Amino acid sequence: MRVGVFYHQDFAERGYITLRHRVKPAYDALCKQEYARRLKFFEPAISQLHHDLLNQTHTERHIETVKAEGFHEVALLSAAGVVSAAEMLATDQLDSAFCFVGTAGHHAGRNYSWGFCYYNDVAMAVLRLKQLGVNKILILDMDPHSGDGTRDLIALDPNIIHINFFADEDYSYQDKKLNNYGILLDNATDKVFLQALDEYLPKAAGVEFIIVIFGHDSHCEDYGDFYLTVNGYREFTRRMKSFSDTRPLLYVLSGGSQPQIAAQAIPAVIESLL
Repeated sequence: MRVGVFYHQDFAERGYITLRHRVKPAYDALCKQEYARRLKFFEPAISQLHHDLLNQTHTERHIETVKAEGFHEVALLSAAGVVSAAEMLATDQLDSAFCFVGTAGHHAGRNYSWGFCYYNDVAMAVLRLKQLGVNKILILDMDPHSGDGTRDLIALDPNIIHINFFADEDYSYQDKKLNNYGILLDNATDKVFLQALDEYLPKAAGVEFIIVIFGHDSHCEDYGDFYLTVNGYREFTRRMKSFSDTRPLLYVLSGGSQPQIAAQAIPAVIESLL
């Protein structure tokens, strides 16, 4: 199993303040694991391709706003890592991958962002995958805060199946024709979450590529309104890996602020990918 890990020290040094403190402890904990020698490590870099994808995903006005707030470089670097991982998976250089980030992406729509998000890394990766001929894609968002920015960017594409588990809204959204599924799971435990996963995952049976937006703010000791555990993350990843079979599986880090949780949860997910 060829598992890639995408990491840059700028994520820990220049990322959004709420998110960045968890990055280095998680990475250091990962590198201390015996199985780390079986991983492939990559340091992302920004290229003209990433600028082009950014301009196709977000408006000029939004990009200028992010620049004014001082997060343009680290947000684009985060997206560059996700795009690079997607490329390597799509071209059979890896089987699965985990991307660290300095800012998150799923609350970034075409002309707005909030909640520690600036550029929608996954939407940019989807655009690149389509350029490479990969069209039928699953985006499964298990961060407990609804991925409204991702939905803003991809909701009208029936080839993108968006399964979004969340706890922060008082409504759910369903559009079966366009393959958008919003599932409200307020205060979900491991059991409730995994039951919902088993119910909705078959809707993505025909996809070519699988992206998981992983937020450890879903942990019972972090700031979201799920009550999941590290063992729950292991079982979730086991089921995602079984579902993906030989198809590419990409994990993208999202919310979560507690260093001690990140240092347990992220290595557990990556070990499960192996």
